[in-house]
Amino acid sequence: MWRDQKNRDWNAVTMTLPKLLFELSGSTRLEILHALETAPLTFTKIVDRMKITSSEASRQIERLSGMNLIEKRATGNYAITPLGVLMLSFLPGIDFVHKNHDFFLAHDTAPIPHELVMRFGDLSGATFIKGTIEAMNFMQERLRNVERYHCGMVDGLIDSIIPMVVERAKSGVTFRAILPETYREKISMVMDGYRTADATMPPHIIEIRTLPIVPICGAVTDRGGGFKLPFTDGSMDHSTMVVGDDPLFCRWCRDLYTHYWARADPI
Repeated sequence: MWRDQKNRDWNAVTMTLPKLLFELSGSTRLEILHALETAPLTFTKIVDRMKITSSEASRQIERLSGMNLIEKRATGNYAITPLGVLMLSFLPGIDFVHKNHDFFLAHDTAPIPHELVMRFGDLSGATFIKGTIEAMNFMQERLRNVERYHCGMVDGLIDSIIPMVVERAKSGVTFRAILPETYREKISMVMDGYRTADATMPPHIIEIRTLPIVPICGAVTDRGGGFKLPFTDGSMDHSTMVVGDDPLFCRWCRDLYTHYWARADPI
């Protein structure tokens, strides 16, 4: 036990990031880690599951053990270590960026808070909608089908959507919107006009705030979420929208919206 701990301490000191990344780059080693993440396995089961020879399995196990990513238990089974579990938790975000590398090469992620960049793995179930009209149709369809709430952040005001928002608000849907500061006077006049014309509209059912510049477009509703990123030159890309409706994706979008809502000024 003492010797094992001493070896672990020594390995921890000599483990470097390049060496760790090299070990994780091996597809077989990564498959072994993911398999052990589910449940401990015997040596024989590892050989069978990976469809490799015993000598190859021994070599891969030795390398993973040397990095303290897996360990052999007293029962003879091999199990992933807490360090191994932690390392694997970072990979979904890297995998998401890698699979969509063309998108991220052309877009600026600086408007996304660092803590949300570190949670890119939450976006693994996302779908990319291509085309400006297609993205617009998707947003309008989502707006029509929303049942409880719609929180949006846009870099421009589409006049044709305002009547739809008002009608949905009358039915009890809560709306929150973040717009550029340049629209403050216009949107204030428009909303005052609707409230004056229809006293049945619940107070505070529509809340609007502004930012000097809206650096990223996004929305989160009870039906799902989505966002658009600017190009690297700063102009907003309205031709590609990242959307999803699974719980992790929606929570990510909700946290992104909350970040900017807290920094926006109420109208």
